[in-house]
Amino acid sequence: MLRPEARVHIGDEAAVAQQVCAALQGWTARGHTLFVQHGNRDFLLDAGFAGHTGAQLLPDPCVLDFAGQRILLSHGDALCIADTAYLQWRALCRSPQWQAQFLAQPLDARKRQAAAMRAQSQAAQGRMETWSDADAAEAARWLDRADCRWMIHGHTHRPREHWGDGRLRQVLSDWDLDHAASQAGKAQVLTLQAGDRHTAVERSDLA
Repeated sequence: MLRPEARVHIGDEAAVAQQVCAALQGWTARGHTLFVQHGNRDFLLDAGFAGHTGAQLLPDPCVLDFAGQRILLSHGDALCIADTAYLQWRALCRSPQWQAQFLAQPLDARKRQAAAMRAQSQAAQGRMETWSDADAAEAARWLDRADCRWMIHGHTHRPREHWGDGRLRQVLSDWDLDHAASQAGKAQVLTLQAGDRHTAVERSDLA
């Protein structure tokens, strides 16, 4: 799970967090392996979440070795280097001091703050033409540092394949399965399958 889209995580005691943890724990209890990479709204996921669910938390970025391929995985928000205000917020909310202060607040106060943050995020999504995208040159630098030619990330809500200079950058869609049946939900996944000579990649819609 590269966190293409998620609700805000405000602490393990929140009801929705308990429901999600129970569902994921049921998945891993059936023998499945689950890896989770933080996104821009669930940065509070920690070792407690991993213990409750059986998931393994991944650093961002990290390299997946698959069938002889080195694939760089990232949520993708740190690639949006033109959005300096967001990157400042990203650094702040991932600091241990900020997180301790946030979690020390009553649950209702955290819910109000999370709702305000989500409203700001949705307002930004409504301005897609001006919303900061992943920087292609920065992505290339990440790939070179990791000795990779292939990257998969989310965050930008602009699903497509980017080719350039022998590098591939695949962008996941956001996920939205909460609308009523009359409205179109969306959730894309990439499936990798090792072949004799190459790795097959299929992009499919769950909704």
